[in-house]
Amino acid sequence: MKWGLIYNFHIKKAVSLARETYDFLSDTGEVFVEESFSKNKKIKGCSHDEINKKADIVITIGGDGTILRALEKVEKPIFAINSGGMGFLTEVEPKYAMSGLKQIIDGNYNVEERAKLKVIVDGKRLPDAANEVTVQTSRIAKIMYLEIFVENELIETLGADGVIIATPTGSTSYALSAGGPILDPSVDAMVIAPLAPFKLSARPWVVPLDKKVGIKLIHKTKESKIVIDGESPQSVTLDSNIEITGSEKKARFVRFGETFYQMFKSKLVR
Repeated sequence: MKWGLIYNFHIKKAVSLARETYDFLSDTGEVFVEESFSKNKKIKGCSHDEINKKADIVITIGGDGTILRALEKVEKPIFAINSGGMGFLTEVEPKYAMSGLKQIIDGNYNVEERAKLKVIVDGKRLPDAANEVTVQTSRIAKIMYLEIFVENELIETLGADGVIIATPTGSTSYALSAGGPILDPSVDAMVIAPLAPFKLSARPWVVPLDKKVGIKLIHKTKESKIVIDGESPQSVTLDSNIEITGSEKKARFVRFGETFYQMFKSKLVR
């Protein structure tokens, strides 16, 4: 089996676990590591694109942010080991990392597919979103004005800090904190959640994943950004045409049997 290894090099325990994981996997097959790790081991490093092409399964060590960073390029199944905070998307804690890898080697695992969002701005496709797309003001404490469309039909006009378009996976993240509903990951839908709307009637929407959601900035709005999974903000203007729909690509995770509801109760219900 060929393995990929991506980790959070800012977390000491992730760094040490990445070294342990590399040594363990090297005895079972080829291991393709990202460049930050290769410098420590004096081996050839790979880009995330290369890891995706060469590996059968990609190991991430860190938190949810590490997974989302990997998912920008990786379409192979991800086995996520938590070395961050809550690690809602991760499968195992560090103490179960090696036993989890042994299960994968023995073939005792399932692959779960989750929806991603395709994002097009002015005809250019941006990276897909595994969690959410936000269109938001880049000026603290300043309101922005926008129109929200579904299949070119206007459903809302409002002033707000912005709007979140979330996958079912992302429904338990930023969108949840903005008052959005929790979606089972198997539901083919996305959440439209206004962010601090200045309008009492503004409420979250759940729309089918195959619908096209459009966002249009309107009068008085300045210095706004579109952000995908919390990374790489890009400026948008009154002239920008923003379209979001379900992607043909999927986020894929190695799972051992714990259900979404069990994971939710153990990590988000405190």
